[in-house]
Amino acid sequence: MMNAIYIDEQGTEGNMVYGEVEEPEFGPTDILVRTKAASLNRRDVFTRDGSHGIRTNGRYVLGMDGAGEVVAVGELCTKFKVGDRVMGISNSGTYAEYCRMPEVTATKIPDSLSYEEAGTFPIILTTAWHMMICRSGLKAGEDVLVMAAGSGVGTAAIQIAKLFSGRVFTTASSDEKLDKAKAIGADVGINYTKVNDFSEAIKAETNGEGVNLVVDHIGSTVWDQCFASMKRGGRFVTCGVSAGHWVNFHMGRLWTRDLTIIGTSMNPREDIETVGDLVRRGHFKAVISEVFPLEQALKAQQVLEESSFFGKVMLSIP
Repeated sequence: MMNAIYIDEQGTEGNMVYGEVEEPEFGPTDILVRTKAASLNRRDVFTRDGSHGIRTNGRYVLGMDGAGEVVAVGELCTKFKVGDRVMGISNSGTYAEYCRMPEVTATKIPDSLSYEEAGTFPIILTTAWHMMICRSGLKAGEDVLVMAAGSGVGTAAIQIAKLFSGRVFTTASSDEKLDKAKAIGADVGINYTKVNDFSEAIKAETNGEGVNLVVDHIGSTVWDQCFASMKRGGRFVTCGVSAGHWVNFHMGRLWTRDLTIIGTSMNPREDIETVGDLVRRGHFKAVISEVFPLEQALKAQQVLEESSFFGKVMLSIP
């Protein structure tokens, strides 16, 4: 048995339980990990509440990604051995003392990183990398607008754009968040609470042209301004709709301005080793807002819902 945070049914935060559950079984291509740190993602809250089309059936351990120590390996595994320190994406839930990870969605972590630091990376880096590089074809030196600088994907996207020597524009709700964004590579910060239309600020900084790539996961509340922020031939890529699904869309402007709209999600099987290698080479900085013990997962999710954080909210599991 192990301690975990789980739900038996979806609905509200009151359905979250801290208690004992069975340790996860693992197959021939899986590794069993003693979880040391779990990352919080918006999807955890959506799963808890049953929103955004997410449905569970029966007891469900929350959490998608994290880091820990390998304690057992499947008979067909070749990448890892018992004792290896890994970060990755789990299919059994990471808000728990043990989790199962398919070998293909995990990668080794360097000794220079703590488990909490390493645990920030798997979801946000594979998501942002797949959005920007694999799907949008980011080129060196392009102008990039990253929405929601303080989000996990936002902090990853800023660093990826800077890795490609781009000029990085970003938005946030406070000057404090923008200062933190600039510390990890953002060049121009826009406090959207101080402007009526951030696309006008983007155009003012780009000689009226706009940016090559807009990276978004917010949705309808920012759609019009994101669309207006693209230059001719620009691309818009989204991996989520945390604040609204439905938008009005002017198709004429799509083809007359030669624009591209891309929807995508992460592909850890394809990207985990690529981003893992970049992490091991020191190209990305872990950005942690707060760390909570496992039993305070509800409090940690409440911080996530308040949107006052910058970077990742983490759970530490001794």
